[in-house]
Amino acid sequence: MSFLSLKFALFVVAGLIAFHLAPGRFRRHILLALSYAFYISASALYALLLFGSTLAAYVAARLIEKSPGEDRKLRVTVATVTILGLVLAGFKSAGWLVEIVRALWGTGGSDAALLIIIPLGLSFYLFKLVGYILDVYWTNVPAEHDFVSFALYVAFFPQMVCGPIQRAGDFLPQLETLGQPDPAEMTAGLRRILFGLFKKFAIADPLAGLVTGMYSDPSAYSSLELLLGTYCFALQLYADFSGITDIALGLGKLFGLKGPENFRMPFFATDIQDFWRRWHISLSSWLADYLFTPLRMALRNFGEIGLALALFINMVAIGLWHGATWAFVAFGAINGVYMVVSVLTTKKRKAFFRDRPHLSRMRAVAGPLLTLHLIAFALIFFRAGELSQAFEYIEHLVPVDATGGIALFRLDWAQLGLSPLKFLVILGCAVCMEGSHWVSLQPNWRARFLEAPRPLRWGLYYASILVLAVLGSLDTQKFIYAQF
Repeated sequence: MSFLSLKFALFVVAGLIAFHLAPGRFRRHILLALSYAFYISASALYALLLFGSTLAAYVAARLIEKSPGEDRKLRVTVATVTILGLVLAGFKSAGWLVEIVRALWGTGGSDAALLIIIPLGLSFYLFKLVGYILDVYWTNVPAEHDFVSFALYVAFFPQMVCGPIQRAGDFLPQLETLGQPDPAEMTAGLRRILFGLFKKFAIADPLAGLVTGMYSDPSAYSSLELLLGTYCFALQLYADFSGITDIALGLGKLFGLKGPENFRMPFFATDIQDFWRRWHISLSSWLADYLFTPLRMALRNFGEIGLALALFINMVAIGLWHGATWAFVAFGAINGVYMVVSVLTTKKRKAFFRDRPHLSRMRAVAGPLLTLHLIAFALIFFRAGELSQAFEYIEHLVPVDATGGIALFRLDWAQLGLSPLKFLVILGCAVCMEGSHWVSLQPNWRARFLEAPRPLRWGLYYASILVLAVLGSLDTQKFIYAQF
């Protein structure tokens, strides 16, 4: 059931009516029923996997809490995390399994392997469960005794498709006071949903056709066009992913539940470290707490080499989280190299710019530009899906010579499938998007907007809806992160 379908809209409306009419003590049950109904609409079979994983983690956490000895607690923790990790790895490695089966049994065998479909939201809810188990073991949170509350934490439907990955210590306490949502919060939720739809229909989807065409046949495009496509995909991915995050957070507010922010203007990051503090925050912070920190402690005696290794493994894990393919490994490894270089040179860079204040002022502009270029290059591997496709794209991206009669710096708008005017409108929408993000991060400006005259605020809402109607398409693209 797509977030962008009429069926989903009716589902949410019916759920809201049932939720708001029900007595407070039954609202958790209604939300859990809605969440499983949503998941079953995608796959009844994989709903059993969701329930089984939830039940296993619930029982394991209770055992960890009750176990008198440290050894038994550790054994239960390791066994549970290993099982959950194997489930994730088994589905994520489907791409590699296909290649192995093809090599061993030929085309006929590969058809069976291709039937392995990653369950909806698998990466997101398994990371929730692993984090919860480790938090219980480390006594960061108590084991949840109410199974309905715990099952709702795992399966809460707005966060199921694309996250964010909310921690149990943040979500579960909200259920204890779950009552009638504040009207102001519900209004904020609707505003957030509209903003997410704006990002999707006005920015991400109009760029999707251009990007898809380039990655399907890079040889048909000039180097300049491919360079434009590289940055267009970075913008498409950002608008698409942050857009569905906005929708998820807005839906949560309608039911009185707050989720964690997942983006904070990442393309204004001053360096790679800052970028990963701003991009997919719930994943990068999760890995920092549950993977990088333990690795760093284990390798602390190896000095900078241990730090570099921990950083590199952490970034490769980010790549593998998206899928067990060599292209995603390359995406993670490239970011790993970026991160190692950035971290190990931090002190020297600070000292260099401290002694050169005139260059330090330039750094405020040069830093984000350099970071954007580095991330855009790494995202070629993210988008390509296969190493060969990524290398083909890069080969035609570098203006070494003109092959196939295509001018290196040709910019054919008909070939790109966009008119110059529409492209400028998309860029204008992107500027409005980032302007809105900036306002939301400034308490004073945000308060001014909320206190502005109603005609002004509603004029902006209607203008956004008009842009959606003009730029939107019935041929809606799936959210990119729904595949993870």
